[in-house]
Amino acid sequence: MNLDREVPVAGLTADDIATIWRIPKGTIYRYAHKHGWRRYTDSGRTYYHPNDVTTVLDDLAQ
Repeated sequence: MNLDREVPVAGLTADDIATIWRIPKGTIYRYAHKHGWRRYTDSGRTYYHPNDVTTVLDDLAQ
């Protein structure tokens, strides 16, 4: 058993993020690139790590 591996986290799609924070998808892609959001692809969809998303977007909302 390898305990150094990160446990998979349910991710957020760009559509999820756009709906929750009411921002354009282009802005999401820009923030993801600029802030190095962790992501994975499953069945052709990209999912972003929720902790990365909320850290950046909550900070920007303040």
